[in-house]
Amino acid sequence: MRCLDTKKREDEILDLLVDSYIEESHPISSSYLCRKYNLCYSSATVRNVMESLERQGFLFHVHTSSGRVPTKYAFKHYVGHLNKEELIKESHHHEPFSFEAISDVKELFEAAVEALSNKSGYTSLIGIWGEEERLFFRGMRFMLEQPEFEDIIKLRNLFYALEVKIDQIQDVLFNCIGEDLKIVIGDDIGFDEISDCSLLISGIKERNFSLALALIGPMRMNYVKACESLYSVKCTLGDILRD
Repeated sequence: MRCLDTKKREDEILDLLVDSYIEESHPISSSYLCRKYNLCYSSATVRNVMESLERQGFLFHVHTSSGRVPTKYAFKHYVGHLNKEELIKESHHHEPFSFEAISDVKELFEAAVEALSNKSGYTSLIGIWGEEERLFFRGMRFMLEQPEFEDIIKLRNLFYALEVKIDQIQDVLFNCIGEDLKIVIGDDIGFDEISDCSLLISGIKERNFSLALALIGPMRMNYVKACESLYSVKCTLGDILRD
């Protein structure tokens, strides 16, 4: 029972730390977690849990600070705990997008990819497969607002991937057209240039067309907001195309 309690406490602290890091974008300390979430544990207990999580590879210590930062494995753990069914359900409560007045298909996709980027705050992509293949993407400007991309090398690598390797990225999207929601983190995406990013994909597969919508953002992206944005735009766009 004690082992189960320890694991449950570690899961709780890890998810709260990731939530806080997504919001704050700087190392998170035990005292910060206790204060922010009014935890029933002491700061020393939380610090011990964080040290255990660091030994397990979920956190790393920034030596100029008392706080810790999540690793790729922490984000994968966090995403694994998200209730995707609830996120999908929640997206249906959002106000639908007004694409109905757009009759031109190309303009429709351009409006949809722009809406997805604006709603999520991340770079958005839409790949279409049918009579022709097209890939639209927008929102690189939002990457400039992310602290991670103050590092010019990371920003340059991202631009390189979206310009030079866009065909390979399109292949990744194509392989996910049957997915309700797929979240790929870090080097699992398959491109060194965006190994510090996360990729969210949701697809539609119909008899006469297939499409995939995706978001690229820093690993520290707001996954809840991103998932809800992605699915909300997908549902609206899918309904229009089926009609």
